Amino acid sequence: MNTLREAGVWKALHSHYLSFQKIHLRGLFARNKKRAERYTVEAAGWRLDYSKHRINDKTLKLLFELARECGLESRRDAMFSGEEVNTTEQRAALHIALRAPADSVINVAGVNVIPEVQAMLKRMAECAELIRAGEWKGYSGRPIRNIVNIGIGGSDLGPVMACEALRHYVERKLRLRFVSNVDGTDFVEAVRGLRPDETLFIIASKTFTTLETMTNAHTARNWLQAAAGRDRKAITPHFVALSTNEKAVNDFGIPSKQMFGFPEWVGGRYSMDSAIGLSIMIAIGSEAFREMLVGFHAMDEHFHSAPLEQNLPVIMGLLNVWYADFFDAGTVAVLPYAHSLKWFSAYLRQLTMESNGKHVTLDGKNVDYHTGSVFWGEPGTNGQHSFYQLIHQGTHLIPCDFIAFAEALNPIGRHQDLLFANAIAQAEALAMGKTLAEVQKEGISAELAPHKVMKGNQPSSLLFAKQLTPTSLGALVALYEHSVFTQAAIWNINPFDQWGVELGKQLAARIAEEIEAPDETLTHDASTNASIRWYCRMRGQDNIQEKQKKRCVLVLDVGGSNVKARISGEKLKIKIPSGSDMTPELMLTQLDKCLHGWHYDAVSVGFPALVVHGRIANEPANLGAGWVGFDFAKAFSCPVKITNDAAMQALGSYEGGYMLFLGLGTGLGSTVIVDGRIEPMELAHLPYKQHTYEYYVGKHALQRLGKRKWRAEVYAEVEMLHIALEPDYIVLGGGNARLLKRLPAGVRRGKNANAFTGGFRLWEDEV
Repeated sequence: MNTLREAGVWKALHSHYLSFQKIHLRGLFARNKKRAERYTVEAAGWRLDYSKHRINDKTLKLLFELARECGLESRRDAMFSGEEVNTTEQRAALHIALRAPADSVINVAGVNVIPEVQAMLKRMAECAELIRAGEWKGYSGRPIRNIVNIGIGGSDLGPVMACEALRHYVERKLRLRFVSNVDGTDFVEAVRGLRPDETLFIIASKTFTTLETMTNAHTARNWLQAAAGRDRKAITPHFVALSTNEKAVNDFGIPSKQMFGFPEWVGGRYSMDSAIGLSIMIAIGSEAFREMLVGFHAMDEHFHSAPLEQNLPVIMGLLNVWYADFFDAGTVAVLPYAHSLKWFSAYLRQLTMESNGKHVTLDGKNVDYHTGSVFWGEPGTNGQHSFYQLIHQGTHLIPCDFIAFAEALNPIGRHQDLLFANAIAQAEALAMGKTLAEVQKEGISAELAPHKVMKGNQPSSLLFAKQLTPTSLGALVALYEHSVFTQAAIWNINPFDQWGVELGKQLAARIAEEIEAPDETLTHDASTNASIRWYCRMRGQDNIQEKQKKRCVLVLDVGGSNVKARISGEKLKIKIPSGSDMTPELMLTQLDKCLHGWHYDAVSVGFPALVVHGRIANEPANLGAGWVGFDFAKAFSCPVKITNDAAMQALGSYEGGYMLFLGLGTGLGSTVIVDGRIEPMELAHLPYKQHTYEYYVGKHALQRLGKRKWRAEVYAEVEMLHIALEPDYIVLGGGNARLLKRLPAGVRRGKNANAFTGGFRLWEDEV
């Protein structure tokens, strides 16, 4: 257990809370006529009035003591100096360098990172201005007018929020849209009404492997190719990549000159002022983007240099700790009275909750206090007719941040006066409430009066700026970034990692495979298993299986080491040793012994040799003789479909698009599937270096070279075939694929069970 609750200042705060918790804001204001003046600070164009919080001078004194005792100042300085404050990933968290002036010096591992940052900003500006000037052309020669940003998390929320917040400054000839959800509806609606030849996709993924982003990226490429034809080079101008994985970007078909990278020390939710902000720069122009960076930097400097007692982010962060850990307030409402900030609370949800949603300290010990609050909200005045009722008269303590501006971006009549009046009126009502005596003075009946009482004493901050500009937006975002850091320092947690999001991703990938291969045995909890089966039934896969039961299919996966068999709808699995003496007659004899009279009325055969029009064209290299011309239909007394074994496993592994399948078994199987069309290939015995492809990656190569050298040969062949054939993705199947510890970008590991899935799929079009 960690020691924060044992600290003297923490105990003093708890004792203070016990004596202070029932004091009402009405009384605090009545006793101190200068309270608002005393508890107001200004910096970087923002004014924070925190006088409506349930605090007094003693509260603040203890909170600032707590900050110093927890080392907030030293941790802040460590972050600004480029130290590895992201301890679990051994990285700096140096987003402040992204907005530092060009003449700054900020070192990471002894190297000044500012020139690299400035060089990337220059490249981004060149790209943005070409597009804004209509000089970036699509495959038809028409200028790009539509920008579709594909990302998720920080690669989506920051750009979405900023482009909406700064819509007043956006170039109106351009249409900006955003895709994040793996739900296909998100993509379909984003491109609805857009001309493909006028559309640029920005693919934003740090690793260029993010499941949701890359799924949507491949869909975007297919959408463009359907319009432009199959020539992939024609659609190259329609993509840029925001990533650190150059190889994966190139493999996708995006040249390096259209890739914008960013350093490892840029975290996703702190990245909107890095290359991830390219869509923002295209929208508002490079000059306005620079103004936004100026706002960020102004708040950075304030946080870094101002005394804690006058430091806006520190004060906001400490107030959140005060309510979360002493008042048990689990949420914070962020209420911007500016329609343009309608995405701001969604942006803050990720910034705050992904950062501080942690249950262990930096040294791995479980916390025994609350960390991280639930941030939520809605723009005023819409929220007033939605959830404000709960804040006013409900039973929860919900601190609120009211954000408002003195000047409207679009001044119309009394609109801005009414908007601002509503913001401060709500804060007053929450703080002061309405007593029973006040209600009764209005002549309200005794029966109705209790229903009109507002207890008040609900704390809130008033955050004001003159106008919503790129500069004020940058400062506002930085204010919350550093408030999050302040809270993390008190709680002794790492706000820069997010391990909690990984488990769900891993399970989703596994479940997706099981949905697409429904004959697999499910090993989840009963509820998850039932959900998978329900989904498959609703999608009609059960109908296919039911029909397959009427036509039971025997699938044979014939290999150089084993012949494996399975019957659709049954758990029966058969495995017969194979080898250079295996003939078709011997295989049938041994199968008969294993099948024990099981009924089937169709057969799929995956065979390790060239198969042309459903017939074996040559004798296999790793089996006995007699396969060419053998009458399988007569031998099995039912219809038989024969295909290359790699083609059968490829069909079972196929997920759309253009796939290359390589089977690493006794030999080397190979197949491509393009838009559902299967093309078996015989790469194994083609000339490669001094021998053949199979010579270097087959079973004998593994025995001859050992695992390390064999893996190197596999990686080399995969890279060569990726370059030569340009598939959307490669699947490595066969028994030896499991020996590969890592997979290159764009390469997936297949499962041997997919051979049976492919065998069943061979008959689906006749079911």
